[in-house]
Amino acid sequence: MRFRSALSLLAALALLAPAARALPTAAQIKTAFAALDTTANDGINAEEWDRASFALFHAADKNNNDFIDAAELPASGIAQDTFLRADTNHDGRLSVAEFMELRRTLFQIADIDRDENLSLVEYELLIVMEQVGWTDRNRDGRIGLSELGESLAKAFAELDTDHDGQLTAAEAAYMPAAEFKKFDKDHDGKLSAAEFVAGYRAALLSGT
Repeated sequence: MRFRSALSLLAALALLAPAARALPTAAQIKTAFAALDTTANDGINAEEWDRASFALFHAADKNNNDFIDAAELPASGIAQDTFLRADTNHDGRLSVAEFMELRRTLFQIADIDRDENLSLVEYELLIVMEQVGWTDRNRDGRIGLSELGESLAKAFAELDTDHDGQLTAAEAAYMPAAEFKKFDKDHDGKLSAAEFVAGYRAALLSGT
C-alpha cells in the first residue's frame, strides 16, 4: 500500500509541473488528484498543495543544494516558461521560496470559487489552463466566474485540434466520460463551445 501511494504521489507531482506536453487522461488526473487529497475529502487544501509542491521541488533538486538550476531543469518536468516565471530574481536558478511562491499563486488562481480548496473540476481546469493560459482580465491574480468564459474559450480553441468548432471525446480525453456526457446537452456526442463553457460554469457553481 505504501508503495502504491508513492507511485500515486509521483504521478501527481508529474501533473503539478506544467510543461508543453499532451494533456493527461481523465484517469491520470483523477489518480493524481486522489494522491494529493490525503484527507480523502474530495478536495485539495492549501496544506496538501504545499506538501506536494515541496516534494516536487525536492524531487527536482537532484544535488540537494536547495536550488533547481539550469542543469536540473530538463529532468525536473518543470517547463521553461514556468522556470522563468518563478525565477523572480533572475539568477538562473529557483530557490524554495521562489518555487513555492509560484505554486501558491497557481493554487489561488485555480481556486475559482475561493473556498481555499480545489475540487476535482478546479484541479482538472488547472491542468488544462496551465497548458493554454488563463485570462486574468483585471490582473488580481484570481480567475472569477466572470473571467472564466474567456479562459474556457481559449482552452476550447486549443483543444479543438481539427478546428471544426466542436470537441469530440478524443479531443477532450482529459475529461471524464460522465462529465463529457453531462456537458453535451444536445446529445450529439460532441461539445460546442457554448456547451463547454456552460458545462464548466454549472459544475463550478454546483461544487461538483
